[in-house]
Amino acid sequence: MTSNCRIEIQYIDPEQYASIVNHGLRKDVLKALYSMTKSGPITKQQLADNLRVGYHQLVYQLNNHLKDFWLVKEEQKIRGTRMELIEPTYPDTVFISLGKDNAIFMVDPLANLFGPLHKVGTRCDVCTPHEARRCVSYGAQGGCCSTNPSETEMALLMSNGRKPPFRLLDLALICAFRGIPEGATCSVEIPCDHCALTKKFIELR
Repeated sequence: MTSNCRIEIQYIDPEQYASIVNHGLRKDVLKALYSMTKSGPITKQQLADNLRVGYHQLVYQLNNHLKDFWLVKEEQKIRGTRMELIEPTYPDTVFISLGKDNAIFMVDPLANLFGPLHKVGTRCDVCTPHEARRCVSYGAQGGCCSTNPSETEMALLMSNGRKPPFRLLDLALICAFRGIPEGATCSVEIPCDHCALTKKFIELR
């Protein structure tokens, strides 16, 4: 039986978005954290080594600017020293923000997408039209993406550079915006072997 992969869309405020996207190291930290932990938690030293930055420089960014994005998964004692293994707080999440004139902004660390939606697109853009249609059909089988977008919602997507036929992440974005008043998120599940991005990390492992 094919296992499913989960993608969640979560809203972050514009100030938090800007603090990440306008800082190269913070983007690099999130990208490395998400990609390196696909097979399990890592140490902060491993993350620092991967980024080729000093340990204390990394810890400063984690503790002062990215503290909402990681957690300690487990602790190990090595030669009397406590070592923390960390991972993303929300490993399956794509973060979005809304700006002036209903501009949508994207933070997708795993796909290395940081910026305005009309410029960076979504992780679904690497898929063929056939693959995209298949994922939309999976998303429509239940949950929040089973409801078609209204004309106003379609206009919002198109004003942000998205064109019909919309892809799964386009529909999930709309679903997430619907849930903002209640503080709800949108999550979708698709077979892992049908997602080009997920397949890439499976092959790397």
